[in-house]
Amino acid sequence: MHNLVVIFDERIYSVLTLQKAAYRFISYFACNFSLTENQIQCEIESTGNMTLEAFNAKVHDFKKEVLDQHLREKIRVETDDIRNLILSVAFSSTGLQKVE
Repeated sequence: MHNLVVIFDERIYSVLTLQKAAYRFISYFACNFSLTENQIQCEIESTGNMTLEAFNAKVHDFKKEVLDQHLREKIRVETDDIRNLILSVAFSSTGLQKVE
């Protein structure tokens, strides 16, 4: 079993972002999160029999997934108004409601 602590700056990443990324790797390791001043500490513990090299590779992939989840959230927030407008227009012309 392998353990590692990875520290993220909470001014950049949210706990939700880290949780989403951790969920993608749930079959490889478990993550325990703790908050300190401006930091989110992520204690990673392998859950299966894997070599140290394989564990380190999965942790590296986890860090990339954190960035991916972070950018997905930023894009979601930035495009929220446009998405709602598109949905409004799409549902307004379905004929599901009577217009009086």
